[in-house]
Amino acid sequence: MISKLLNKIKYLFFNVFLSYIYNMNLTVTGYGPNQSKDKLTKQTYCHEKTGNNEVVVDVTHCGICYSDIHLIDNDWGISQYPFIPGHEIVGTISSIGRSVKGLKIGQRVGIGWFSKLCGKCTYCKSDRDNMCSTPEMTAVGRNGGFANHVIVDQSVVFPIPAKLKSEHAAPLMCAGWTVHGAYRGYKIKPKSRVAVLGIGGLGHLGIQYGKALDFHITAITSSKNKFNEAKKFGAKQVITYKDLKDYKNSFDFILVTAHADLDWTSLADTLDVDGNICFVGVPPSPISIHAFSLIMKRIKISGNPGGSRKMMKEMLKIAANKGIKPIIEKFSFKDVNKAIDKVKSNKIRYRAVLTNE
Repeated sequence: MISKLLNKIKYLFFNVFLSYIYNMNLTVTGYGPNQSKDKLTKQTYCHEKTGNNEVVVDVTHCGICYSDIHLIDNDWGISQYPFIPGHEIVGTISSIGRSVKGLKIGQRVGIGWFSKLCGKCTYCKSDRDNMCSTPEMTAVGRNGGFANHVIVDQSVVFPIPAKLKSEHAAPLMCAGWTVHGAYRGYKIKPKSRVAVLGIGGLGHLGIQYGKALDFHITAITSSKNKFNEAKKFGAKQVITYKDLKDYKNSFDFILVTAHADLDWTSLADTLDVDGNICFVGVPPSPISIHAFSLIMKRIKISGNPGGSRKMMKEMLKIAANKGIKPIIEKFSFKDVNKAIDKVKSNKIRYRAVLTNE
């Protein structure tokens, strides 16, 4: 017993020693496009030694978010090629910079949309760091998690609770953060009447977190085939888009997770006074809605880009304690193009996860 303990201590000290030595340049291998709409091919780059506040994570799992598709295809006009996508990352810390605190080698952690936050702006200093004035994104202008390693600032690295499997934790780093952040960002209270529009990769987690936060959840879907699953996720009732006319003044908050063009005026009519339509999914066309529907009931149209670091930690804790987990399909990293094609064609049930294990 003592011998095993000593060996473990030696192992940890050896790794800590290695991490503090002037880190050798790190060779990273991953998959990414060379130009817009390309298939992903193997990419290799050399990262200089770890910065004082940086952490190297050996990636074991990385979810595929539709934002990755948008970046691969340069739909937002911000992609810089070649690059490695991926921002739903889970792995193990293999190296830390000299100034890193609260994290250790061998620790299982997650990384989301951000690779660094400034920590100095008004938003970072007021627990709204997801609104940081000068953030660095995990796969915008740098390389992300479809790789064997990723290097990020310590400020955006989150320990994964022991109860969560890595394959389930990965999609939570963006999808879970997105829906939970919307609920918390707009301070939705227990017992509120919340509708989740769209039962897909985001929506099925929106239902689960809504149930965990004690909301009265109604799921809105285009397909009756998802009625039973939505109820298993925690919806009190499930309706179709065609049923909206029968639900006037029925909701306090609507979380729009669907990437579709809909009749937004009809949707607004289902809100009660001071209701809020919050977009976390991005419809392909501009949102058109009759102003009269907004004026008479003081209805708000809003959006939300995830949550703060504090909310991220809470989101992971809730998932661990309440048994929240995404429904996933796993792919090896070498099958990344197969996975992306399934995501693009809407054939994934409900989240795709790449694994290095």
